[in-house]
Amino acid sequence: MRDYRNEHSETSLLEGVLRYTKVLFEYRRFIVIVTVCVVALATAFAILSRYLPPDKSPLPNTYAAQASILIQQDGRNDLASSLLEGLGLAQSANASSSFRNGDLVLEVLNSRMLLDRVISDFELISRYHITGNVKGKSRQIVLHKSIFDYARNTGLLKVSYVDIDPTLSRDVVNRMVALLEEWFNTNSGLAVQQQRQALEEKLTEVRSEIQSLQDRLQALQEMYGVLNVEDLGRSQATLLATLRAQLILREIDIKNYSSISRIDDPRLEQLKNERQNLLDLIYQNEKNVSRVPGEQKSLAAVAQEFSELRTQIDIQQRVYNTLAPQYEAAKLAPASIFQVLERAEIPDTKSGPERSRIVLFAFIVAFLGSCILAFILHGVRQIRGVPSEKLRVSLLESQPEDKSVEAGSIAQSHRHSR
Repeated sequence: MRDYRNEHSETSLLEGVLRYTKVLFEYRRFIVIVTVCVVALATAFAILSRYLPPDKSPLPNTYAAQASILIQQDGRNDLASSLLEGLGLAQSANASSSFRNGDLVLEVLNSRMLLDRVISDFELISRYHITGNVKGKSRQIVLHKSIFDYARNTGLLKVSYVDIDPTLSRDVVNRMVALLEEWFNTNSGLAVQQQRQALEEKLTEVRSEIQSLQDRLQALQEMYGVLNVEDLGRSQATLLATLRAQLILREIDIKNYSSISRIDDPRLEQLKNERQNLLDLIYQNEKNVSRVPGEQKSLAAVAQEFSELRTQIDIQQRVYNTLAPQYEAAKLAPASIFQVLERAEIPDTKSGPERSRIVLFAFIVAFLGSCILAFILHGVRQIRGVPSEKLRVSLLESQPEDKSVEAGSIAQSHRHSR
């Protein structure tokens, strides 16, 4: 059963191909005539559009002038980056990838400011005969004729403009590049200059703060005669040890002298006074180490003052060590983020249209269309030339063979009815 069905389907397919081929062969003259006429018209149209003046031609030649711009890598230039990397201050890749110079250049090229300047400079509204909604339409036309091809892997941007006038095409491209340079010199260059100035002012402020803190530390060192709090602690400990040794000696002298002298002996009173003076000095040096008259400062307070001054100096020094390389790198950074490699010149070769493709397309469309039209005409002739009953019988007979019995019964019933 399966073999029979496969054989029947293959036979039906072959019959269908032969029937369609027969129809195409029957209408071969019609197909050839339609195809030749359409191709001839397309060829005549292409030739006519080629030799007519550009302003009158329905399909004039177009010319594309092109300028090449090299955009600097994102972030800083190579020299500044090398300096920051050598100092361990280079920015990470994630931080620099959030801002791309190429995207900024493309945004400026597509901005209304630049488009309006180009339209105004070359009077494109009157040149392109734009009426109604002139701003929006003129911007759309300029953007449609402009091509901005940016290769991110090389940083090369190609700016092109397509027009039937090669001189206008060149002038528009060069004007776009000039306006781009003007915008970056005004905005980006000013931003770089302001950054340098801000870094310079901050460096001067930090340098002044470091000098002030160092003067305070030097005055503190001169006041106590030491370089740091450790030296002050050792000096204070030595002084207290000396005073306590003298106090012990005085107590020994008082004890020895009191055993052989009278109670109101002047020498004994002198020794006691000296001992009290030593006690007062020891107490005073333990509670106050300030050398300023009338000022009370303990050793811990002086140590804290030393520590705070050194901490502030260290912080300001770190800030200075961070800003100084940034300032030097900013001085090395270029004022503009792009460089014009080639300006546009008048193109001497057309960029379009490809008339051979138009003729080829017309041939394909005409051939396929004429074939389809031939099948339609054949179908119409069959419908008009075959009676309805015979048409139904023929349709039933064309069904698969497993339904042939049913088709035969229907045909027989029609014959008996007659």
